[in-house]
Amino acid sequence: MRRFALLAVCLFLVFVGFSWLGFDSHVFAQAVGSAGGATDSVATNPTKYKWTEFEYGYVNPIKWFAVLLLLFLWVFTTDWVGQDCPDRKLPRKAWVLPNVFIFGLTFWLLCAAIPFFLGYILAIAAWAVPLFMYIKTRNALVDPHERVMTKDHIRYVIGGMSGGKMKREVKEAWDEGPKMEIKPLGADDTKNTENLYTARKLPDAYVWVKELIAELITRRATRVMMDYTKETVAMRYLIDGVWLAGENRDRESSDQMLAVLKLLCNLNPSERRARQSGEFFVKYDGKKFNCAVTSQGTQTGERVLFNVPVASSKLETLEELGMREGMIQDVKGLMGGHDGLFVFAARPEGGLTTLVSVGLSATDRLMRDFAGIEAKEAREPEVMNISLRYYDTTAGEKPEDVLTSVLRNQPDAVMVRRIDNPAVFNIVLEQANATRICFTSVNAKEDCAEAVLRLLSLKVPADQYAKALRGVLYTRLCRRLCKGCREEFMPSAALLKRLGIPPDKVEKLYKTPTPPGPDEPPKPPCEHCGGIGYYGRIGIFELMTVDDGIRRAITKTPKLEAIRAASKQAGNKTLQEEAIRLVATGVTSLEEVSRVLKE
Repeated sequence: MRRFALLAVCLFLVFVGFSWLGFDSHVFAQAVGSAGGATDSVATNPTKYKWTEFEYGYVNPIKWFAVLLLLFLWVFTTDWVGQDCPDRKLPRKAWVLPNVFIFGLTFWLLCAAIPFFLGYILAIAAWAVPLFMYIKTRNALVDPHERVMTKDHIRYVIGGMSGGKMKREVKEAWDEGPKMEIKPLGADDTKNTENLYTARKLPDAYVWVKELIAELITRRATRVMMDYTKETVAMRYLIDGVWLAGENRDRESSDQMLAVLKLLCNLNPSERRARQSGEFFVKYDGKKFNCAVTSQGTQTGERVLFNVPVASSKLETLEELGMREGMIQDVKGLMGGHDGLFVFAARPEGGLTTLVSVGLSATDRLMRDFAGIEAKEAREPEVMNISLRYYDTTAGEKPEDVLTSVLRNQPDAVMVRRIDNPAVFNIVLEQANATRICFTSVNAKEDCAEAVLRLLSLKVPADQYAKALRGVLYTRLCRRLCKGCREEFMPSAALLKRLGIPPDKVEKLYKTPTPPGPDEPPKPPCEHCGGIGYYGRIGIFELMTVDDGIRRAITKTPKLEAIRAASKQAGNKTLQEEAIRLVATGVTSLEEVSRVLKE
């Protein structure tokens, strides 16, 4: 349509050029006679048109402007029809072609064949009649708030053109609240569009969903858990890895909001017992992400988990993770060896992915050739300069065969992010005990000693495993104290002694703000953390450098306490000792460290 309009404009300009070259034009310099119907034109009355005379030809600027205005209105509306037809499931050719050709023929009659006044009226009719026939048809298919050229729509447009002098009225009730784009997922385009229209028929609930998403992002909450009971809905928010209670919602409005969430995910809103899960797309504040919804019936009603991925700053170095400088050098030394096995460990959803990516980025990947394998169905973020081969177990591919193929290229270092079977682990140990440094990761709840035993549980030879193992790096995440509202206090000598902190090393510690007493006025919440007292997280690290004593414990007494005792004897600091350092430096609080270590 735009190309056709451009052609029409070019032909129109050619017509203007002919007029300037001396060709007489009805559209630019004619008028209807008043008495006998005679045509008053340049030829019969040149004196009247003297004010429009150029060096060649004659042009009436008022009529020229009127023709251009009508032309551009036709281009705009016909292009809109062409774009709107697919959304309304209307045949594009059946509606666009009449708008194009009926006006196109009438327009040239206006320009060249008949008196201007009559031709202009005819051209307006040729433009408006097909257009309003389409508007009448499409308005019958949509909700009232989506109709065009109605009184409300015209007032809405005029309000938007008033430049602030007239308050613009909201056309759609569902469009209130945060400015956010939502697209349903989980079905084909037709069904997703139908689900969106159905969800918008609950405009208040649709706006509540947008407000909930905006609230989660503002509060840095990655999840909200909604527990439905008979009369109310309990809200809990996951912020910095900790569930915090929120203000309860009423059941009636929450039911409507849940219906909208399920529609956007192509789930069944009337199903309140069976487990359902899905996701939908959101674009908000320049960010694009998918929100996930999981619902499950409970004895008291229903539990809904709503996940909104909050974009956080990317951590790229071990120092940014919170690791002290001395440990960073030790870690780099262990990972820089020419052979052996180095293990990364953390709790499930406890930062293991970030630890592996940042840890491997700290190695000399530019000086050595790194290669590895990873399951296709469990892909993790890629690390630069590490060549990975992805295997598909559903297609019958075996990881041990893929790893053997990778090793034929003779890499200097091997990365197997997750080791799931003894066959792969035996190959890794064989390489680690030969001439290659190998890396892997494992989930562990407690510490490095548990990570060691979890890999040993794959039933590989203990002596080969102990010989290959060089080091284990374990992390847990704790919350940082908010620097905007943390309070300092003088620790007692007994407290410092219990923490193992020399009295001459620390003069003060920090804690979360003290809540006001019953007789004190309430304090406004901190603008930085929202009154939580914490903002962001930092890692607590334990590094086990493996020596012969730890190797003997692995082969002879493979138990947690024995390995922990051997690690302590080797001079490795425990997780608790590293956590106390963060308390002493004011990074976190004693209460937070106690919570994390007791989990």
